[in-house]
Amino acid sequence: MSSSLCGSVCKSNASNTKIRYDEARYVWTVEDFDFLEAKGERLYSPAFSSITNTQVQWKLMLYPKSTDANDHIGIFIYLSKESSYEKTNKIFAKTVFSILNDESKEEYNHTTAVHEFPHPNIMFESSGIWQFIKKDEKFWKLLLSNTLRIRCEIKFSDVKDFIESCSHQSEFQLDVPECNFFENFVSLFENRELTDVVISANGKDYPVHKAVLAARSPVFLAMFKHDTKENQLNRIEIEDINEVVIGEMLKYIYTGKCENLEIVAGELLAAADKYDLNRLKMMCARTLLERLSVENAASVLAIADMHGVKELKNKVIKFIVSKPTEVLATEGWKSIRSNFVLADEVCLALAQRCISNN
Repeated sequence: MSSSLCGSVCKSNASNTKIRYDEARYVWTVEDFDFLEAKGERLYSPAFSSITNTQVQWKLMLYPKSTDANDHIGIFIYLSKESSYEKTNKIFAKTVFSILNDESKEEYNHTTAVHEFPHPNIMFESSGIWQFIKKDEKFWKLLLSNTLRIRCEIKFSDVKDFIESCSHQSEFQLDVPECNFFENFVSLFENRELTDVVISANGKDYPVHKAVLAARSPVFLAMFKHDTKENQLNRIEIEDINEVVIGEMLKYIYTGKCENLEIVAGELLAAADKYDLNRLKMMCARTLLERLSVENAASVLAIADMHGVKELKNKVIKFIVSKPTEVLATEGWKSIRSNFVLADEVCLALAQRCISNN
């Protein structure tokens, strides 16, 4: 591998020698993780590379059940045989693994030591950690719609000491304070300063900011861009959503978080659908799926169907098909069986299951 393996360039203060290395960043999305975890089979990602060097191809290897501990996940990187650099060269790499939460922020960061990789056509070599994540309650809450997102950042070079050479700190370096953007918006929501519109629901008023609502919701944006009554009066009357749900929706609009999803998930999903808040909609769907039971399966199915959450709808139908006798005997099912289209979908899924079992 020649110096064409370029990327970021660092200088060593001692010798002023330029050390060149590449960086490959990749996010691997693993859907239906609970099903894959139950199977327990090793998974492989597609090949990926850095932008500047496509000769070196990497892959991720995921163990939903670590061989060292079934309650953990194992994650590793290795060189793909799709790589096309010279066989005589070795690659030295340092990797950072992390999980992306529902705000696309990194959690469970783990950094490996510098690892030596021979050419993949000569010898298989991997680097990673068996006990990367414990599959506890916190972990399962990270999965948005039962989807696991693993972020991998690899720094690599044909120079063994490239990481150490690039890590020297300048004596003239200045520390930059962390961004407190999130805290600013929490304060803006709680203190209600400089508000210019009021949302009213069941007699409760919420002073808010047009710019914030418009930035977060296409529906509010359209409302404030045109000569609507709400825009003229600087007041929005909402009659079909109760004040508690409106309060939770506004809290999400300002902070990206909800504290009472378990209580209002169904109603909040409807509000999110009305105001085109897609991420909030999926957060509610995830909560409904986590709390799915025989007793509420029919009502959750009706919510998913009414508000077009296809992913949730499919999973609820799969749940109903797995427990047809119990679910079809509930009062909830009796209340929705007049929806012939929805009932037909469930019956079709049941029929398909019977055929496959035979």
